Amino acid sequence: MTEPGSDAVAVIGLSGRFPGAATVEDLWRNLLSGTDAITRDYRGAFGMLDAPARFDASFFGYSPAEATLLDPQHRVLLECAWHALENAAYDPRSLQGRVGVYAGTGQTDYAEKLIAHRDSASLQHELGSDYAIRLGSAVDFATSRISHRLRLTGPAVTVQTACSTSLVAVHLAVQGLLAGDCDLALAGGATVRIDPVLSGQDEAGVIAPSGHCRPFDAQAEGTIPGNGAGFVVLRMLDDALAAGDPVHAVIRGSAIGNDGGDKIGFTAPSVQGQERTIRAAFGPSGLRPQDIGYVQAHGTATRLGDPIEVAALNRVYAGETPRDTPCVLGSVKSMIGHTDAAAGVAGLITAVLAVRDGVIPPTAHFTCPNPELDLTAVPFVVNTETVSWPIGHGLRRAAVNSLGLGGTNAHVIVEQHLAETRPLSAPEPQVLILSAATESAVRTATSQMAEYLRQDVEQPLADIAFTLQTGRSRLHHRRAAAALTAKQASAALSRQADVVLPPASSVVFVFPGQGCQYPGMGADLDRCQPAYAAALDECAAALSGHLPGVDLRKMISSPTLSSDLVASQINLFAVEWATASLWRSLGVEPSIVLGHSLGAVTAACVAGNLSLGDGMGYVVERARLFASLPTGTMLAVAADDEEIARTVPATTLRELSLAAVNAPRHQVLSGPAHHVAAAEAALVEAGVSVKTLRVAAPAHSRQIETVAEELSVAVSRLRPRPLTTRWISDRTGTDMSATEAADPNYWVAHARSTVRFTEAVATLLAAPGTLVLEVGPGHTASALIRQHPDYDGRTVRTSLPHPVDDRPSHLHFAETVAAVWSAGIEVDWNACHSSPRQRVALPGYPFEGKEFGPSAAAMSRPKKPAPTGSKEPRDDVEAVVAEAFSRVLGVDNLTHDDNFFELGGDSLIATRVVALLNAELGPNLGLTVRTVLTARTVGELAAQLRGMTRTSA
Repeated sequence: MTEPGSDAVAVIGLSGRFPGAATVEDLWRNLLSGTDAITRDYRGAFGMLDAPARFDASFFGYSPAEATLLDPQHRVLLECAWHALENAAYDPRSLQGRVGVYAGTGQTDYAEKLIAHRDSASLQHELGSDYAIRLGSAVDFATSRISHRLRLTGPAVTVQTACSTSLVAVHLAVQGLLAGDCDLALAGGATVRIDPVLSGQDEAGVIAPSGHCRPFDAQAEGTIPGNGAGFVVLRMLDDALAAGDPVHAVIRGSAIGNDGGDKIGFTAPSVQGQERTIRAAFGPSGLRPQDIGYVQAHGTATRLGDPIEVAALNRVYAGETPRDTPCVLGSVKSMIGHTDAAAGVAGLITAVLAVRDGVIPPTAHFTCPNPELDLTAVPFVVNTETVSWPIGHGLRRAAVNSLGLGGTNAHVIVEQHLAETRPLSAPEPQVLILSAATESAVRTATSQMAEYLRQDVEQPLADIAFTLQTGRSRLHHRRAAAALTAKQASAALSRQADVVLPPASSVVFVFPGQGCQYPGMGADLDRCQPAYAAALDECAAALSGHLPGVDLRKMISSPTLSSDLVASQINLFAVEWATASLWRSLGVEPSIVLGHSLGAVTAACVAGNLSLGDGMGYVVERARLFASLPTGTMLAVAADDEEIARTVPATTLRELSLAAVNAPRHQVLSGPAHHVAAAEAALVEAGVSVKTLRVAAPAHSRQIETVAEELSVAVSRLRPRPLTTRWISDRTGTDMSATEAADPNYWVAHARSTVRFTEAVATLLAAPGTLVLEVGPGHTASALIRQHPDYDGRTVRTSLPHPVDDRPSHLHFAETVAAVWSAGIEVDWNACHSSPRQRVALPGYPFEGKEFGPSAAAMSRPKKPAPTGSKEPRDDVEAVVAEAFSRVLGVDNLTHDDNFFELGGDSLIATRVVALLNAELGPNLGLTVRTVLTARTVGELAAQLRGMTRTSA
């Protein structure tokens, strides 16, 4: 068995639009089911595309007017290029290295239709000059336009070899990769006619009058024309494997050539010329013709073409030794028609999928062989039903033949790729992200992905998540979900389809205080998140200097954690630090930190004020001193000061301290246990809701004064540093000043004073555009923030589950990551992948096309929704400018601040603005294109024109 060499090229991406098929997946289903996608009526037959004039212009930055100028072939190719790169699992807008584009298009009359419409409708300025129209439709610019819009810097080579265009483009792309001209290559082609003439007659006798294409059949009488477009993404196999790319198949050899003069006429094919090209493709492959199990032929079903093509194939594929099994011969044209410049890539996509999946689609309308064909020499067989790949050839290998009118021929050999089997690992939560340019598109994308995952997908969910995270563009409208399995992910995405989170530009970390801890908190994160585990290791090392021999993780998992005052404070601090470290490892850095009581120590460490070692040392001493206090406890009370004063006897209340004001009607009393119990009884009798906190010490009470001296000694060892992050004090409710942050004695007052959490939250909520993360176990702080009178509906999320939740901590955290990203906060997804991942092919972007064409141009232009509070143009000059912009860009309702470039304008369109304004305001102003390009908005250009008008006057 011959192994691929270092010059093997991988097919890592596929895309296409063909008759009856909006995607490659649709095409493959149709082919395997034998579906004939040709449209037929009394006039004839044609392979139609669904809505060929539709185009998502705004997605690619085109104004409606400029989109109208673009030949539909260029538009379809641009969308196919995007989908092909997505299918290869690469973000088209952030590709690294040189990406080449090799493609060609068919000849259409689109430019002539535009010119005729413009001239008849007097729309000279709306549709532009002949030059502008030719620029939008000339075959020369199809590939350059893709490179321009997708910012690709490799070769942009337009290929024009008639019917063999797209397969010749594939060969040239392979050569470009081998020569080092590019690192990645798009290769393909398109033929798209928006108003095809359905006719069963043609003077050359090429079109089948019956409306059926019958390759290799005795009743073959010609082909059927059709629309189509397709791209493959190519990369050197070694590079593709190193990057974890999805390899659909491997190109082992390719060749192109021309018949030359060895034929009876220019349009006549040549057996000798085709034979030379076919034979040349085997040279670099190291394979023999006998190794090929399937030939996807040109197969036009013409009386002259099929016999010559089979004769040439026979000369090569018959070989020197007999074959063990016949070679299957087929032609995709029998079901989609002859797509001209896209025919070769249609055949290649079919062959690639056949070797990948091990099935060969049928050739439609075949009943008995054309007697002029010799199908016995190889031998060839033509299957009329989908068949499994013939056994006995080792790796599955196929060849694609494409013949161009005029004699430029291409032959490509593709081979099955055997992917390495990876061991199954225990499922871990994965975050699946989706984004789009519009709200409706992201809903569609979310629903499509949910449906895709609902099927029995073969790819590991980790690879699917990796592909979505690293291989798709980051667009404004977002959805995300987390799950352990594909079925769970499908359900989660379905729930998220219509959920829109308030946008956020920064993140606040809020660290809860003691009472929220529970045994085993964060254990799943410790197991599966290296950054979390590493941070716990740091805490364990810091703890060892104060409590030698104590196992931090055993303390966290101990069933007695909540009742052990020292252990609970130490472990709450460690878990909060580890959780914050995990967030920061993902690139989520806080703009503000706020801690509640003990959580303030973690906040100080995250804000850069205290080192982890100092923070841990203080927490240990603080916990020891609190544990030495007389027996006390804390009571949460759902009442305000006046209600508490009315309800609790004064003699009892005098013995208690107000430990915290968490909300206007959420306060915490602290003091000796028997006095707290007395207050609780009185409040319960009065119908006030209370809850005893899981804190076995009277924190933030006057009892702290009994250990104030020891606490002062402990804080004297702290070495405060300047803040690196804004820190809101829970003691004052305001920002920590530099003076407070530099004073270790702040912590003595902090331990004794009332926690002013509600005031601190008011300060926090005054910062606009923030997303709030509770960084610690449970949801106590989050609930208090949502209950605050100033709460404005911004996103508030928890990092770890509450102890009563049945959700594992790693899944809960992943769901919060999904929410954070959905709200607009960027995440470093590469930091999420603790083991190697593979890129996989997934459903592509749901373009939202609109019709653009001569008939659409005659209708009223699309309207730009007027923003709330927008004003009409202030004077006649601004009205003239707004109308000029509107006419050349095809957008109405323009206002003072509308930007020429943001609406799709460029230097060429600016020349039309100048022509319109000169015609309206007079040619003596001295208005130039540069003026339009520098004064970019309606208002700015109007102001310039007013000044120019005064000067000229």
